[in-house]
Formats: sequence, structure tokens, C-alpha cells
Amino acid sequence: MRQNQVYRVNKIMLIVGLVLTGLLCVTCVDDRKVAPLVLQALDYMENPIDIPNPDRGAYRGRWQNISPNSVNETNSPFGITPEVDHRVPVDANSVLYHGRQVPPVEGDDIEETQFYNGVNQNTNPYVGGTGVSALPSISFMCFDLCNFSSNAFLSAKDAFGYKDDGLFADPGTGATRTGKTQPLTSFALDYIRGLLQKVRDGNGVAFVKFSYDGNGFNYIESHKYPHLNLTQGLIHGPEPTFVTDNNPLAMCNVADYEDKSWIQYHIWQLKPIFHEFEDIIMCVKTGMLGPWGEQHSSPEAQSVDAYKMLLDAYLDAVPASRALLTHAGGFLAWYNETYGTTYTFTNIDAMPIPPKGSSEGRFGFFNDSYAAGSWGDNGSISEGNPMINSRYGSSTYDRYRVIKWFNKQNQIYQGEGGIGNNVFGTMPGAILEAQQLRTSNLNMRHGRYNRWNDFIYNETNITTLITFPANGTEESPPYSGETKTAFFDPVYDGKTGLEYFRDRIGYRLVLREANASEWVEQNGTLMFEGKIQNVGFGNVVNEKKVSVILKSKNGSNSYVAVTNLDAGDWLTAENGDGRPNNTAAWRDLNFSINIGEFGEVPRGDYDIYLKINDPKETSTNKRCIQFANHNIWNTSLGANLIGSTTVAP
Repeated sequence: MRQNQVYRVNKIMLIVGLVLTGLLCVTCVDDRKVAPLVLQALDYMENPIDIPNPDRGAYRGRWQNISPNSVNETNSPFGITPEVDHRVPVDANSVLYHGRQVPPVEGDDIEETQFYNGVNQNTNPYVGGTGVSALPSISFMCFDLCNFSSNAFLSAKDAFGYKDDGLFADPGTGATRTGKTQPLTSFALDYIRGLLQKVRDGNGVAFVKFSYDGNGFNYIESHKYPHLNLTQGLIHGPEPTFVTDNNPLAMCNVADYEDKSWIQYHIWQLKPIFHEFEDIIMCVKTGMLGPWGEQHSSPEAQSVDAYKMLLDAYLDAVPASRALLTHAGGFLAWYNETYGTTYTFTNIDAMPIPPKGSSEGRFGFFNDSYAAGSWGDNGSISEGNPMINSRYGSSTYDRYRVIKWFNKQNQIYQGEGGIGNNVFGTMPGAILEAQQLRTSNLNMRHGRYNRWNDFIYNETNITTLITFPANGTEESPPYSGETKTAFFDPVYDGKTGLEYFRDRIGYRLVLREANASEWVEQNGTLMFEGKIQNVGFGNVVNEKKVSVILKSKNGSNSYVAVTNLDAGDWLTAENGDGRPNNTAAWRDLNFSINIGEFGEVPRGDYDIYLKINDPKETSTNKRCIQFANHNIWNTSLGANLIGSTTVAP
């Protein structure tokens, strides 16, 4: 009996031993198949130059600045207007308008351009004046729908005529002074498609805005007409939902669509275009209300209910992958009416961080007087406060509460450059502000960028202590608010503040470390472990596809596999420390891909590239994200070199 037990024990031990031996052999085989990770011979330092990338940076706003004594039929045939949107035609006989350029210049606006220095160009071509240039990757695709609203004046002359006599048609000629409320025609829709196609054919993304007064003819800026005794303000609400004698119906009268307002109907007509060009749309500014689509002044632009209607219509029409831009008051109105809350400017910073994929998480913001008017930026940051106050009770605007909320939203923040001589507009305070705002896009043709260009970026200037105002009553220094210091990045030592700011707008990615499999078998797995640092003011917001490309060193063949990496995870440092030695802000860049996912990859030596672009991009190499490293970018692939490996038999 005992012998049998010993036999069984010995037999079990023998079996266990064989199993362990087998496992050991398997381990030995696997060890032979797994190559060591090798640090790649790349330059991991930032290259301090302009790196154009989609969804961020400077853009060529269609800005003209004409002095009153320079106005004529050539320079400004419809009257002075500072911003010039594409006038959408009704048919082939419609007069197009594109600012002082007659005939209009249409295109994607991706041309290297100098930042504006604030000096009036008058009749001369735009020259910028700062000497600092950028190659924009954003096309300013703004469309004026004045021809489709009976409340929208067609020229400044028409608006002044209405101001004088209160008539919507010229009493002498009978010619209409406004557009006509009607559906967007097929000709109009094709015109819009044609311009967006030019963006796609180029190498940019589209900043899209629609409004009914894209050139501001419904708004009097008295300083532009010093010879007239004018009071600045709105002449007339331009929207087709504003009821007047000339526009008696706010609701659409198209059969089967009577439940929609005219604004809702027009946005519904645009919905197929938004989806058709999803791949090249950066964001959609929810204009439609007020002069220039800036959502101020007009009765509709000061209505809580109008914002609920407008933003719901855009949420439905624009693909969920794209941001919608509005101002703080408009967002508060929509949010409160949607969720039954009563947030105001008093407690806006207490709003929860929007869940990923939520409707509220899609809203970015625009500041039409970026850093211009000190505490309130000429009222742009505080836009809508009286409207919120009238609906939800007492509302007290606080700049820092609004900025804290912007920061939590982690979305696109677009600014028209005002840049005033104040603590928020001058450096280094402007840098500290931009880090909190996550400033992502600025109009390089509108703003006194000479303030930043005259600032030398060095350690002494950057680390100067800056004290901010404690509240809006402190209009000039000395201030008693929080004192802060910016981080000095030695990579930009000796450059101008404008060059630093240009490069930090939005996200900016620098590869800091790369380790790749020294070799990989044809049925093995390519391993990569690296680090990346986002040294920009903001983050990657729009969804991106991240792919790995194996390109043969001895031929032209390349092989692609898609990863599950999320570029939105490469977050900038919350404290603004983008220095290369801040390893706490280095983010993981790791992946492992079975070689079979690349297809049939022949043995040989390969360079490894990382490609980051929109999931719906159809081109080979357009609108791809470029890292800010030296000697890493492959233009033909639209990808970044991150290492090399050998595929073994």
C-alpha cells in the first residue's frame, strides 16, 4: 500500500517536472523571439520654430482697416466694415463681396503672413508690420447670409438710409435695402460647398461661421464716421427671427417645416454640408445672432430662449466630433434651460467638468476682444451677464471664475486679437492668462501684436513677478490680487514674446524619449515605449487617428497599422511648466503591434513613423500633426520619425 503511494507521488513529481521543463523551454523560445528595447538616436529637444498644425495656431482673419478719408468705391464699395465674411449669393446674378478686394478673392487662406502691428494700412495692401510670420493651418471660412434675411442690411449706405427715414426700401429708386427672408437656394449651398472644397484641396482646416450680418452693417461704429453725429450701437436686429414690418414671420413658412424658426430651418439646410465636410471642419462658431455673428447687441442675441433654440439646432446639425463656439452667457442659457439649473456668472466655476462625449463638452468659446479691455475684455468675456441676470437672478461677473470654467471645459478657445495695454495683454501676464484659458486660435490680422513682439523672451523678463487685479474695481496698478511668476523655457531664450506665443497657441507636441524593438520576427510583436510632452497652452481637442507606419529603408514600400492611442491624453502641464526638464509633464507614448496587423511585411530594415490625423481624412499626408522636434518630419508621409527596427525571418 505504501509502495503504491510512493509510486503515485513519484509519478506526479515526474509529470510536474516535465511540465515545468516544457514551460521553461517555451520561455526560452519566447525569449529568443522578444528583442530588447533600444533607445533611438533622435533629437529630443524642441525646435523653436513655427510648426503649423491642424485645429490650432494663428489664422488669417479677413480684416481690413480703412481710415474714413480712404473710403471709396474701390476700397470699400459697401461702406466701412472691419471684418469681411464671404457674402453668400442667392444666384449667379448676386453681387459677391469680400472686403476691399474687388473682385473678391476666394480660397483657403493658407499663406504665410505677418502678425499685425496695430498700424492702420489705409489703402495699402496688408503688410503685418511685426516682422514675425506664421504659416496658418486654419482657413477663416465665415459666411454672410444677409441675402436671406429681410432684416439684414446689404450695405452701410442702406443701413444709414434706414436710420434716416425708417424705410426698408430706397424711397427714390425703390431698391430694397435688405435681403429677403427665404430658404437657402441650391446655388447658395453649392457656393458654400465650393469654398469648403478649396479648403480640403489645400492643407488646412476650416473655422466655420454663419451669420446674417457678417460685415456688421447693422451696427454703427461711430469712430469710423467722424464726420457724422452718430451714437454707436445697433441700427436693427439682422436675424430673420426678429419680427418687423419687413419680416413679419419668425417661423419658417416652407411646407412641412412650419415648426422650425427661420434660423432652425437654415441650419437644417446646412446639416448635410457639415457632415460632408466633417473631415476638414475644425469647429463651428454659432454666430447667427447679432452683428458679425458675435452674439451681442441685437434683441435676439440677448434672449435666453434664442440661445436654447440656436445651440440645440447646431448640436443636431454639426457632427458630434466637432466643437461649437459660443460665449459664456450663451452657454449658461443653454445649459440652464437644458438641465433645469440656475448657474450664473456668480458661480460659473462651480459647474461640473463635462463628461466626455456629452453635449455640454462640445462647447468651446470665442473672445472677440482678446486681452483688450483689462477686466472684461471690452465686455466679451462677460457677454450675456445681463441676460442671465434677468432670467436666473443676481449674477456678478468675475473674470477669474469665468477663466477657471474655461480651463475646466478643455475646449477650443478662439480670440480676435485686441491685446490692450493691461496686465492681461502684456507679457509675461499674457502668457499666464493663455495657459489658464488654453488659448488655441488667434486672428493674426487683428490686434496689436507689437506689444508681444517688443518683449524679449529671457529669464529676467519672463520671471518678473506679476500681480493681477483683485477685482474689476482695480482699474490700474498697483493691484492687490494674486502674484504669479511664469516659467522660463531656455529653448526660447533671446526670441521675442510673439514668437514664443505663436508657437504655444493650442497644443505643441515634443517627442522626449523613444525606445523601440531592436528587431521583430515576422510573426512577432513590435514594441515601443516613449514619452511625449505637450508644451502648448491647450490640448488636442478634436478626435485623431494615431497610426504606425513601417517604411522600408531600402525601398519605397510602407506598411500601416492603426493603434488605440488617444492624442487627447497628451495633456499640457496644468501649472504651465513646459520646460524640457519637467519630466512630470511627460506623457506615455507606448504601443505594441503584431506585425501581422501591418500586412505582409518582408524582412529588412524599417524606419518607424507615427501619423496623427483625422479619422475621416482622405488624403495621404494633409492635416497631420507634426511634432516640434528637429529632423523628425516626413512630409510625403505626413508622419513623425520615432525610431527604426529590423523585421527578421
